Amino acid sequence: MESQRVVTNLKKDRLANIIDTFTEWSLNWIPDSMVFVVLLTLIVFCMSWGLTEHGPFQLIQDYTKGFWVLLTFAMQLCLLMITGFVVADSKPVKALIIKLVDWPKSVSSTIVMYCLVSGFVSWLHWGIGLMLGIVMGREIAVRKRGMGLQYPFLVGVIYSMGVLSNGPSQAAQLLVATPGHFLEAVTGVIPLTETTFNPHLLVTMLILYITIPIVMLLVKPKKEYSTEVADAIVAEFSKAQVTGDIKNLRPAEKLERSRILLPIIALGILVSVGNFIWSNGIGRLDLNTLNFAFFGLAMLLHASPHSFVLSVTKGVTTTSGIIIQFPLYAGIFGMIANSGLAQIITEWFISISTARTLPWIVFLYTGVIDFFVPSAGSKFVIEAPYIIPAAQKLGVSIPQILNAYTEGSCWVNMLQPFWALPVLGAMRIRFQDILPYTFITWLIVLIVVSFMFLVFPNGF
Repeated sequence: MESQRVVTNLKKDRLANIIDTFTEWSLNWIPDSMVFVVLLTLIVFCMSWGLTEHGPFQLIQDYTKGFWVLLTFAMQLCLLMITGFVVADSKPVKALIIKLVDWPKSVSSTIVMYCLVSGFVSWLHWGIGLMLGIVMGREIAVRKRGMGLQYPFLVGVIYSMGVLSNGPSQAAQLLVATPGHFLEAVTGVIPLTETTFNPHLLVTMLILYITIPIVMLLVKPKKEYSTEVADAIVAEFSKAQVTGDIKNLRPAEKLERSRILLPIIALGILVSVGNFIWSNGIGRLDLNTLNFAFFGLAMLLHASPHSFVLSVTKGVTTTSGIIIQFPLYAGIFGMIANSGLAQIITEWFISISTARTLPWIVFLYTGVIDFFVPSAGSKFVIEAPYIIPAAQKLGVSIPQILNAYTEGSCWVNMLQPFWALPVLGAMRIRFQDILPYTFITWLIVLIVVSFMFLVFPNGF
């Protein structure tokens, strides 16, 4: 018995060393996203210069033509992230989270409840799902303490459910569903009924939605081997927020805290969105309409301008990368699209693909690129000029390629620390500690998505 325990501990130590080595390599060698977009610009410039007929000055002109193409898209994505954050940061949502956390009475039922709620919300709006996961995870850590819930396992589950975010708020599908988008001349306007609400993708999401919680329950550490959340972290999570004295407010300050002004505007917005959905169907949602809906919902949930502005101020910090980096990615797009490099890469894809295998290859390829460019929106700007023409030449459904692309974007996030950083910072834990569990999720997605795209490459 003792020898078996020693062997088990050796295996755990070996696995821990592998995980630590992999994570340290990622943190040491994968640069900040700003550094990478600069390096990528130089790589694309050199490739275009070497493989196309455009010289340095022409490539600079190509870069300049593309630089401002994505201003509208960048603003739309900023609003998508900010409104999602503000909704999740509201008092009514936080109160609902506490009620949900108190409902299950065991570790297993808590994990199932979390997976089902967070998975659905992440599918609906990945920004809200990310914020909700953090808030709910902190409440679970505190309120379920003493039940033998392994803390790294909990945080691993929290981050893993983000893999289900391939829903109505995914940038690529929303972009091509919005009239006037920068690829409209190539793809036309593709409604969400053909991408997000495509039966093939919905079934894939449903399989993952059911499978991930089941597997997580199977790998859940036993109570006697569990390391619960530390006392210092519990004290931090339980600390009550200090609010200022609201008795002697100036008239202007009272107006800022009025709970009448925002709901009036919010209700008008939500009525307009409801009328749009009633008249056109939910499958006709586009990026502007979704942002409009969550803008109204955020205003309604916060009620007062003061609360709304404070939350927006916090949420804006999540968008700095988009504001600065999207023009740079647009410049890369300009070089790829205008120099002829897109046609060359398209031919490479065609040479290694068939109509049956292209969606799966796009899924894998996007996963590789995601490790270096973790933003789905900016990565789509890079890939779209060649994966979409490749699909057209091979006669593959463009919506199917878009869905393969977004699956690849979500998949490798399980191994990439970038999107985990907000979760890790809020939960006070290292990426190394949760990687064993997110790796399991990565493996599940690889198996399920590969099966769906190889067996049903053209959908149902």
